[in-house]
Amino acid sequence: MAAAPSRTTTPGTGRISPARAHFTKRWTPRLVAFGEFIDGYDLLVMGSALLFLKPAFDLTPTEVGWLGAIAFIGAAVGLVVFGDLSDRFGRKVIFVINLVFFVVASLVAAFVTEVWQLMLARFLIGVAVGMDIPTSHAFLTEIAPRARRGRVAGSLPNMMWLGGAITSVLVALALRDVAGENTWRWLFGLAAIPALAVLVARQFLPESPRWLRAQGRHEEAREVFAILGVEEPPPAPVESAGRKRRVRELFAARAGLRLAAVTGFFAIQAFGGAVATIAGPLVMAASGIGAQHSLWFSLAGFVAGLCAVVAGARLIDRVNRRTLGIWSCVGVFVAGLGIAFLGPKAPALLLAFFVLYSLLTWFGPGVLSWVWSSEAFPTHLRGIGSGVAQAVTRLMIALNVVLAPHLLERFRLRSVALYASAYLLAAAVVALSPFLATTGKELEEINTGRE
Repeated sequence: MAAAPSRTTTPGTGRISPARAHFTKRWTPRLVAFGEFIDGYDLLVMGSALLFLKPAFDLTPTEVGWLGAIAFIGAAVGLVVFGDLSDRFGRKVIFVINLVFFVVASLVAAFVTEVWQLMLARFLIGVAVGMDIPTSHAFLTEIAPRARRGRVAGSLPNMMWLGGAITSVLVALALRDVAGENTWRWLFGLAAIPALAVLVARQFLPESPRWLRAQGRHEEAREVFAILGVEEPPPAPVESAGRKRRVRELFAARAGLRLAAVTGFFAIQAFGGAVATIAGPLVMAASGIGAQHSLWFSLAGFVAGLCAVVAGARLIDRVNRRTLGIWSCVGVFVAGLGIAFLGPKAPALLLAFFVLYSLLTWFGPGVLSWVWSSEAFPTHLRGIGSGVAQAVTRLMIALNVVLAPHLLERFRLRSVALYASAYLLAAAVVALSPFLATTGKELEEINTGRE
């Protein structure tokens, strides 16, 4: 007897209705990537919330720095621990569990009464975000056709992330005159709403077909590949040989070089990129334009970033990614110098260079770091490999946020020159890493080391 349209059989474990198959094919990438919307909203909302938290709790520069950084530290913990668990137990189970954790922690953050309580809540939120990132990151890479892998695994999640960031600023602007000193509570609590919606929708998604195949579940993998409309690629040698999973493989010879390159690039560009993300409102406030204008400047930067990701999505699978990475990093460096040395002279110049900084960050390095840090690892180590790269990155962002209040207080906008210099180092990493020329290659070809 044919399955009824309402049947809820999980793809990969049995036959499903045409309607369910259509839903799965259409919405799987979006619902997985939507985790980045939540990440973008929550981690970037702190930049806006700090403008209200600082007078509410009479925060010192040190407290401002740590409140901004603590979620990134929590994310680093979640990235490593749950990146490994997603390789062991599957992608789907982790990115469903993490949202339950996130919803509860977000509501707790909205009702705290002491700074230490907020720090604890933000740390736990960071852990929840860290659970999702390597899992959804690996999943998107594993379901993307090679001709569109840059767009699916890099551009799509970054569009979602920026959408969350833009939403956080719009909510802050809408609430500041209504909620007053409690604006930050609403900013934190409202994050639970989209997280709960995604939690419900993700129940209907399949497991990653490449993960299924790595576990020897080939029939289920073929079914999911077919449902998603993705041609099944030939298995990598490591999968066909059925070798035992060993985390130390990440640090051996050629694999270790790949890990160092993608982690270094991701972390270095993120250190400088925080100027256009979580530290953006503080950077703008340091110019003396005020909290209200700081939010508008940050919004302009995020909108510019979204436009850049959309434009970059048309190129990322067509051009040499190494070339794109090198020259976009150099461009960000130049824009950072403009903020530091020309921005203080006129608000128009400050806005122009800040928008250019955001545009180039998201056009190149912001997206490429996501693509490269998932392509570099085989399926059985992709979660932990991506987790390590992202964990180091989050710690670098945390370092940026801890330093930013002190540097901005002392050097004002000239401190941006320090952050921008990181992009020159990022460009050097790309130039010295020929294996980052991944455009058009099958995933199994890239991460098994055959250049």
